[in-house]
Amino acid sequence: TTRNSTSTALRVSPDTDPDSYLHPLACSELPSLEKVRQLITNWKSEWGAESTWPKKFHEQLKRAQCEGRPATDSFFSQCEAHVEEGRQLIWLLRSLTRKGFRGVGYSLTDSYEQVFDLLTSLLTELRFFEVKLDDYAP
Repeated sequence: TTRNSTSTALRVSPDTDPDSYLHPLACSELPSLEKVRQLITNWKSEWGAESTWPKKFHEQLKRAQCEGRPATDSFFSQCEAHVEEGRQLIWLLRSLTRKGFRGVGYSLTDSYEQVFDLLTSLLTELRFFEVKLDDYAP
């Protein structure tokens, strides 16, 4: 679904590095909003407009199914990992918001509007994959 070949249709990098922002037990300082925006950009699929996602999903699934059960299982595992990483990114956005932003007036408002836009984008793709997994995953 993102940047890799058929058998790795989703770019998935489950973070096992404890210094990573996305590691479940991360003790590091929260990244900046700009860094989180980049993490989200890197996480998102490269399937283009949302209206094309169902077709792209089915193409990738069909390709995996043609390669056999292991490839199909791998495809669904990658989808699940993509969903989990998306949830971790939501946690980062929530943590940033709880911490608050510095600034006044327009600057402060802009930071919260950016979080809203990023969250909307994240949730749209995350929900798409959650629904597809519910519908198709073995």
